[in-house]
Amino acid sequence: MSGTPTRAERVTKDHRAGFWCQWVRVLGRTSRAMLLRLNLRSGQAALARAALVGLLALLVRVAFVLDFAPRPLFDSNLATGTDMEFLVGWARRIAGGDLLGRGTGPFWWAPWFPYTLGGGFAILGQGNLVGAALAQAVLGALTCSLVYLLGRRLLDEGAGLVAGLLAAAYGPAIFYTGIFLSTTLEVFLAVAILLAVTVARARPTPRRWLGAGIVAGLGCLARPNFLLGVAAFGILLPVLLRRPDARPDWNLVRRAGVAFALGAVLAIAPATARNWVVGGRPVLVSAAGSETFRIANSYDSTPLNFVYPKKPRMPLASAAFWRHQARKAVMFWWGFEPSQNVNYYLGREISPVLGLPWIPFWLAVPLAVVGVWATRRRAHTLAHVYAFLGAYYVSVVAFFIIARWRLPLVIPLLLFTAAGILALLRWVAARQWGQAAAATAVAAALALVIYPGPGPFIFAADHGQLGYIFANRGAYAEAAHHLARAAAGLPEQAALHRDLGRLLHRLGRAAEARAALERAVALAPDDAASHRHLGRLLLAQGGDPGRARAHLARALALAPEGPGAGEVRTLLEGLEYR
Repeated sequence: MSGTPTRAERVTKDHRAGFWCQWVRVLGRTSRAMLLRLNLRSGQAALARAALVGLLALLVRVAFVLDFAPRPLFDSNLATGTDMEFLVGWARRIAGGDLLGRGTGPFWWAPWFPYTLGGGFAILGQGNLVGAALAQAVLGALTCSLVYLLGRRLLDEGAGLVAGLLAAAYGPAIFYTGIFLSTTLEVFLAVAILLAVTVARARPTPRRWLGAGIVAGLGCLARPNFLLGVAAFGILLPVLLRRPDARPDWNLVRRAGVAFALGAVLAIAPATARNWVVGGRPVLVSAAGSETFRIANSYDSTPLNFVYPKKPRMPLASAAFWRHQARKAVMFWWGFEPSQNVNYYLGREISPVLGLPWIPFWLAVPLAVVGVWATRRRAHTLAHVYAFLGAYYVSVVAFFIIARWRLPLVIPLLLFTAAGILALLRWVAARQWGQAAAATAVAAALALVIYPGPGPFIFAADHGQLGYIFANRGAYAEAAHHLARAAAGLPEQAALHRDLGRLLHRLGRAAEARAALERAVALAPDDAASHRHLGRLLLAQGGDPGRARAHLARALALAPEGPGAGEVRTLLEGLEYR
């Protein structure tokens, strides 16, 4: 809870945090011993280490889900108007047999996550949100194993292992296992695409490139932004498949290109066909792109998160548009985790598991810069990673910056973070003090630049969301506390004052309730609900029946057939006999 905790709550939270810290220390010692004792052949050792990385990641994520699921913030997955509510509802319809979504037009959002979640609901039960979150925990753990395997292939054993462990310990990736957005699936597919292309480059047969194309197409069905990365692969194939003499093998390039394109088309085609046949028009994956672009690039658009703009979209050729893009391009690298739908920092405050000191963005990125420099001689080997991450970065900047959209870039970037850490250790061990000092200075300077500061990063809207969740749970005192903080931070939001007044009236705090409802009426004089609730309150107090009658009459005039209209008529009739 983001309000001021009681002493008992602080003791409980400290006890839980101490328990999890001790658990992580024991787990770290155990895993280190297991890693050192592995004495297997290369392939077996790689699989064993991949399994161990995945197991560590799974334990952390399962611990988080089991701790997070009973807490109020988990209910945000069903909060009215959120992306999670939409996606969970879509998945439940799929689990109930509505596989094609007839009558809904083309897919508005990318369909792969709702279909995978719907498959999970079909197996686990449509009400089993905890089971679905645990399934996401498994997928997140598999991602960490793939990061290890990718790093092992592209760099070396040590870098792969460190990168996998960093992915296991990246806070936002842990957090989104408990949130029903496509984030966990997107990150898994981003790493899977890079691994599939890495394998195809190592042994470039048409079959391998076909498989890589299928994986890439599935990624586009989860996050259409990946289409730009897929296009980058196609453009760079002559570079990716060049021979030792640095000349491209054009015959190989043609075969690989055809196979890769065919695989992507095979994966994406069912969604396109469904959009055309069932939805009524030929949309490649999802139809939300143009509207999202407008929201992100209008004259009053914000670079972080989004607000629905009132002004027109900036022309592509205008200086204002390109200034806006440049600002977003820089802010992408700020260490703050911009929220949408649910606040990561609120999750950290609530969950002792998430509150542990996991590696933050503002530290991972500067170390990755060191890693990019340290691995510069492997630029050709890493070319497809550069291309995919660069294309994805451009695609995100074209819209707006939110924490979950960054994750498909950040998790693969941890390969370079691992390389940077190991390079620093290697330079220190070799007493190459100049290189070590220069790299440390660069990393420290970048960390200071992008460090977001101490906060606070929990905003009025977050308190409002938590207040409504508490109200739905029947915890009215906690709900009133958070709605009061939300109303203080958003003083012009009439609905917050109205709902706060209703809660305070229910709690018997009549004077505070009257003040909140009068504020709501002043802000929104045509809101029938505010007049109705204020009239009821005044009538219950009994001191001002004339004002009560005026507000009830106004509510009935504004919404004669609206919610509560029958009750208002009854109250007004009762006043006639006084």
